[in-house]
Amino acid sequence: MTDKIPQSRLGHEILLEVTDGGNRSKTLDFNRYNYLYFPTRNKINRGHSTFQDRSVSAESLYVAFRDSDYSSATKYYLFEYLRQYIVFCDKCHHPIFTNESVQAYCDLLIYKNKSGIILNSTYTAIISATKRLFVMLDLPGRWFDELPTLGKSQAQPYKAYSDNDLKKLLPLLRIFFKQISNKFLQDPALYLSQGKNETDMFFRWNGKIYAVYGSVGQLMASAVYLLSYYTWANTNTLLSLERPDICESNVNGEWYQMPAFKRRAFRVITIQIGAHDQINIPKYSMEFFNQLLKVSKAISVESNLLFQSGSCNRITPLSAVHLQNFNSFLKKNFRLTDDKGLSLSPVISRFRATGSQFTQLHYSHTHSASLLGNSPKTTRKHYSEGNEYQNQSMLQDSVSVFADKAVNGGNIETSKKRIKSELNVEILTYESMLKMKSPPMRQAHGSYCKDPFGEQAKKFLLRAQRHDLLSTEKFACSDLLMCFSCPHQVVIAEPTDIWCLLSFKECIEESIYKHVNHTHFHNNYDSVLSAIEKILMSIDKKILSSATQKFLDEGPHPLWRDQSFLYPYSNKDT
Repeated sequence: MTDKIPQSRLGHEILLEVTDGGNRSKTLDFNRYNYLYFPTRNKINRGHSTFQDRSVSAESLYVAFRDSDYSSATKYYLFEYLRQYIVFCDKCHHPIFTNESVQAYCDLLIYKNKSGIILNSTYTAIISATKRLFVMLDLPGRWFDELPTLGKSQAQPYKAYSDNDLKKLLPLLRIFFKQISNKFLQDPALYLSQGKNETDMFFRWNGKIYAVYGSVGQLMASAVYLLSYYTWANTNTLLSLERPDICESNVNGEWYQMPAFKRRAFRVITIQIGAHDQINIPKYSMEFFNQLLKVSKAISVESNLLFQSGSCNRITPLSAVHLQNFNSFLKKNFRLTDDKGLSLSPVISRFRATGSQFTQLHYSHTHSASLLGNSPKTTRKHYSEGNEYQNQSMLQDSVSVFADKAVNGGNIETSKKRIKSELNVEILTYESMLKMKSPPMRQAHGSYCKDPFGEQAKKFLLRAQRHDLLSTEKFACSDLLMCFSCPHQVVIAEPTDIWCLLSFKECIEESIYKHVNHTHFHNNYDSVLSAIEKILMSIDKKILSSATQKFLDEGPHPLWRDQSFLYPYSNKDT
């Protein structure tokens, strides 16, 4: 037997508009509750559903949801848990919203957990949500206090990306955003007017050309992933961001801050991005963000949302649907794979886990928790596992080294060399992680050294010890003049570092008066000065101009205000 609910009962009074955690608009249709098995609206309209009398009316449910203090996203997920509970009761012929049905529902979930169908964390989430439903309807929540608790020990932590994963993902995301944003800004009205199935946008990558449909949504989706990598913010936070204010303490407009409400923590956090004298934020992250602001304003100035999409001249907030469409585009055209050969795609939670891993390598759980906007407990539980492939590689390398030592004898270093030779690798995975934990060391002249304790350091120490300038302790390489011909030198194009380099250069140039003649000076410093000039010529003009202005305003860097720093042992007889 099939019945249609009278048309008068299909009114808007029991429809509730909400937004889920992915920023998608959803309609909670409480009319479905009036039918057996909680069917879809289409089945009801086609007459394929059986009307069912309920002990609690659909209108009562609607009012309880509407008037509750839960967030819009929480209401959506509670509605889904309501559907699951009602379907169970209908299939098993249990009266709804009774202690009997609660006990039976719990038994089914425990059976699924013991069978490996659901994790204990899933069981806990379902029971907790169902209890909230009962309490919201003024039904006894104490019925759930008698149920077994399984905890959340099987909760799966988020997997961080490996270095190889990031090398595949980030260049693709950056180039995609750069190309598509530049073309979009040439004629925003054209691309905002296009439908999802028409395009005049193309992406060039590795000699191939790819058509980009729904280009505005695809463009902004790539921007969300890039910003998640730079800020480690979660999906809900990113999609709710508004265009930022320029921080008052920065008159140059190079520092942005964006407040965002973190729903589950019920507090406001601040997302910040910008230049900093002490934190070396890659310059392309600021270039990306400034470009993102231009795109956001070109889409709509009426809404202050940072992430928006548009098609057919209709502007909408960016949602998880756009992120899914972009991932489908990447999967269809590029087929990226990770270290284990599995499909590789951008995932915001994995970028957060990667950021947490990086921070914990250099700082602490507390510091990582602060940056992620989580408690230290949550960070340790969900963002501390790292990358599974790298973890297994480190374990395998360690076992191989100890096995080699047991068989062939000798010390650990000898075994490491043999294993590297067998595997035909230059560095073991664990050594690579330790190298990552020790970032490039900043030298006094503003450049950095990737290997401050390597072979060059050993040569420097031997020379210094021969001249009785250093003890036998282990020091990092400090041969400042040799840095400019060393393959381990790294130059970071940041105004503060370039200011230090300009100061070092001037200090060298003014030391000409301490030489016997000009020939003596040029023999000593020509190669170094030429190398510095090449570096300065390759620096972005804006950064060089900023560093030069800093030099003019503040004078030389404190390290290089006295030429005697070039000759620390000039008081000795030479």
